[in-house]
Amino acid sequence: MPSKVSKRAVTEFLRNVLAADAVGVPKLDAMARTAGLLGERQRITQAKLFRRAKNALGVRSVRNGFGKGGGWSWELPPSSDAPLTISVRREPCKPREPVVPLEWVQGVARLEQHRPPADIPRHRWHQLVNDCHAFLRSEALVRRAVQLDWDAASLFGCCRNPLMYLGKAGLLWQVSGGKIIDLHRGWAVIERPVNRSQSIFYRRDVGPEKAALPWHLRPRR
Repeated sequence: MPSKVSKRAVTEFLRNVLAADAVGVPKLDAMARTAGLLGERQRITQAKLFRRAKNALGVRSVRNGFGKGGGWSWELPPSSDAPLTISVRREPCKPREPVVPLEWVQGVARLEQHRPPADIPRHRWHQLVNDCHAFLRSEALVRRAVQLDWDAASLFGCCRNPLMYLGKAGLLWQVSGGKIIDLHRGWAVIERPVNRSQSIFYRRDVGPEKAALPWHLRPRR
């Protein structure tokens, strides 16, 4: 395991990535390496800090299928004090169809590629507008975002000077020509366009009153 990795960091990592749904163990291995919490040849099932954090959170090992085609996932229990168990995962009931917020559709439609705010370069604004439109074209991704309670601020929001405070901006500001390949309640996985490398974006809990939406930024004259 990399040096200076704390149990707290590992615990927060598991709490965030498992917040919305169970995640397969191989995928957790890859995500933990990306986050710098696991060595190249390590497995979360063998790492002491991950085993301790798993026990502390009450994370359950869930079997998906049987035989050679089966595998194991980790999931959080319904409540923090639930005991550690091994169970067979059942198919969830079909959820109700989510309603796409009209604000998203109308807001993105108002974005003008050739009239960026004064402090944003034209090429960077152009890319953001394209990424926003690409997001709305993906019906499955938009519906999942609605189901997982992603709001306009966490998706499109930014500070008044977005590029100066990019770390506080929403998910679509981070895509930069790539694509969102996985979305959960507290995080998303972005695939970069050049070498198809992946990075994890952790959702920003910024109140709507503190976030500006791109269609409300004043364009340059």
